[in-house]
Amino acid sequence: MSTEENKAVVRRFIKEVLEGGDLDAADEVLAPNYVNTGTGSTDLAGFKAAWPAMGAVISGMRLDIVDLVAEGDAVVARVRTAITLVNGKTIDGWGLTYYRLADGKIVETDPFEKPDLTPELAALMPSPAS
Repeated sequence: MSTEENKAVVRRFIKEVLEGGDLDAADEVLAPNYVNTGTGSTDLAGFKAAWPAMGAVISGMRLDIVDLVAEGDAVVARVRTAITLVNGKTIDGWGLTYYRLADGKIVETDPFEKPDLTPELAALMPSPAS
């Protein structure tokens, strides 16, 4: 795949999957052996399983791609974010994510977001039934 084709795959993942919530598109752009190393090695099944829980705490998300830089099988995206939580709070931030691709699909992501949304989202997540 060319660097432009790799950037198109990453752009599609950001806009259709992350921003649009289209899990069918996730199957088309994420490889079966996909791993998110930034979240402790979440695999494809884990990513798809977590998405409904994220929808329970995020009521809206806008991801504006500022830059996509590619070399070989790697793409780095710089993204401005605006996330609206179900409690009405809006969090503006930015992120950098390293994407590694193989055979036209994303096999690895390693994201960095500022601010770190993990504590905010975890506080809103429903507790698992005991």
